[in-house]
Amino acid sequence: ISQLKPDHPVKQYIDKRQIPTNQHWRIYYAPKFMTWVNTIIPNKFENVKKDEPRLVVPLIDSNGYVFGVSARAFDPKSLRYITIMFRDVPKIFGLDKVDFNKKYFVTEGQFDAMFLSNSVAMIGGDANLSGLKHLDKAIFVHDKEYRNKEICDRMEKMLKKGYKVCIWPPTIEGKDINEMHLNGVKDIEKIILANTYEGLLGQLRLKELRRC
Repeated sequence: ISQLKPDHPVKQYIDKRQIPTNQHWRIYYAPKFMTWVNTIIPNKFENVKKDEPRLVVPLIDSNGYVFGVSARAFDPKSLRYITIMFRDVPKIFGLDKVDFNKKYFVTEGQFDAMFLSNSVAMIGGDANLSGLKHLDKAIFVHDKEYRNKEICDRMEKMLKKGYKVCIWPPTIEGKDINEMHLNGVKDIEKIILANTYEGLLGQLRLKELRRC
């Protein structure tokens, strides 16, 4: 994306979402996604007649090797995300940049992670935490959707396991970090830190807010 001209529709899409410009190099554009994947994994897609363009975010390990990609559709009628794995490992974005020796954030989406200073994203709601280190330093940041049973159950599960979880205040406008940013919310990291809970206190706070 960093190499596209300013008037390119995909560049404009990324700019409209206000993805930080210093993150654009981590995002790619595949005009024919299925055809491109087939050059890496032959016959992964048998039928490419309905091929389509997608945004592609590589999943890169700490050694700099790509072990998969997460691809977002532009067409709202298409499957929103497709994840293609080249190795059987946990689906985590940001392993090439995160410092597990410091406090770090774990988001639900890779674009949300791009707004935070030290972060990774669990792709597709994958609850496999084996790819993470020093979980005592992790803060899990889920979407602010208290009517979504799946998300609330996931948050409750994390709290019961003793992990730190951000429980967004209901006054914050936006269902995720990207949307909050678009709504003009400032100092998002400070808000996360001020609303991080663990243990029984976190379970009680989640119970107060969940509507599912």
